[in-house]
Amino acid sequence: MPRQSNNRPEIMGVVRKRKAHTKSRGGCNNCKLRHVKCDEAKPNCKTCVSFRVTCTYDKLSSTLQAVSEGMFLVNFLSVSLNSQVLTMLHDNVPPSSVSKRFPFKDQDLEILNRFHERTILSIRTDQTVNLYQRESVRLAIQNPFLFHLVLTVTLMHDRLTLPHYQSPSTPTPAELYHHAAGSSHFNALLSLPPCTLTATQKDAIFIGAIILSCTSFAQVESHLPSTKLWPFVSGDNDLNWLRLCTGKKEIHKLADVTRPDSSLREVAQEFHLSGGPPVAGIDAEADRKALSELPKRLVTLLGLDPYYCQTPETNVYYTPAVFIGRMMPVNLVGNANSANLLVCLILVSHFPQRFMQMLEEKDPRSLLLLAHYYGKIAQSGRWWMWMRATVEGRAIVEYLEVYHRGDIGGLEELLEFPRRWCCVEGKFDGPDGMV
Repeated sequence: MPRQSNNRPEIMGVVRKRKAHTKSRGGCNNCKLRHVKCDEAKPNCKTCVSFRVTCTYDKLSSTLQAVSEGMFLVNFLSVSLNSQVLTMLHDNVPPSSVSKRFPFKDQDLEILNRFHERTILSIRTDQTVNLYQRESVRLAIQNPFLFHLVLTVTLMHDRLTLPHYQSPSTPTPAELYHHAAGSSHFNALLSLPPCTLTATQKDAIFIGAIILSCTSFAQVESHLPSTKLWPFVSGDNDLNWLRLCTGKKEIHKLADVTRPDSSLREVAQEFHLSGGPPVAGIDAEADRKALSELPKRLVTLLGLDPYYCQTPETNVYYTPAVFIGRMMPVNLVGNANSANLLVCLILVSHFPQRFMQMLEEKDPRSLLLLAHYYGKIAQSGRWWMWMRATVEGRAIVEYLEVYHRGDIGGLEELLEFPRRWCCVEGKFDGPDGMV
């Protein structure tokens, strides 16, 4: 068969010229901030319209401001909403003739209603339940990025609390979309100078950080066997939830809900934002009492026997062991003890950086401490904590049994507590699937 001639220009001696590209310098402020292509259409470019933010070209206007009127025409009266949510929508969305305009669909408002009536109740503490219900919904209505995050956590709550035979093991497309839209806008706001953020945006960032921590903690591949999960396998997202807990401290400093113009000032005391972080190594007697709540064999294995006179500076396990020891006698069962659960979350967010690195290195002593932490928080039965505590906690137990049975004496005794609470099958069956 005769060979076909090759007519490519470079072979025939013809040099193909590249089309000249010129960098656009007339794009809107939002596209420049987000480093995306702008079609420079005025008054609103297509990118801003799809992102649902006000398009601005002059240097004096604020960037990434939510649009006051959205792409979807929604008649609030056609959606089944409770009176409090309906009132907040009427108060915060400007009227347009007979109907109301808002940048979300009817089904999104129904999800918002479920967030108000159910999901937020599983995240809050009892002391501030009314504040969280009211302000999280109001702020979501005013800030589309937070609305997306509210939809994300509610859809995740729906998915993870369905009966096992009905529950999809991976996020739904809607859940993924709202998470991507909300988190991208959230990160864009964090990149702005703090002085340019409005009071409403700062409060919304505060709530958004809480929701992202919740979704990060809850997202675990529960459908996989333990041998396919961390610590058996390694990946880029290992311990992301723990890093986010640590990073949330800085975000809360940025939001600073102790401000006089913050609608969340009541929350400040709850999160200990006006005081110092929890510490170890200051009160030796209190530290010894906390360590006594852990199994004696574990304390000895960590080199924290009281007679050794260890400190946070001389022993990397000191601070996390003291923090987890403080958690052990705390009652986490039932809604009445949600404040105790908050204390547990605050403590874990102050783990030392070196200890975090040792967890990433799969140090067996560090894994034992984390397994005890998972065992403790599994007692709470909160849907967004229980799944990771049982799935990843069980994987740690099995990993230690496989790889460290020979080099850690009394491993069966050391794993007794985490095995009791983490190595359970099925789903937690609370009053409404999970609390």
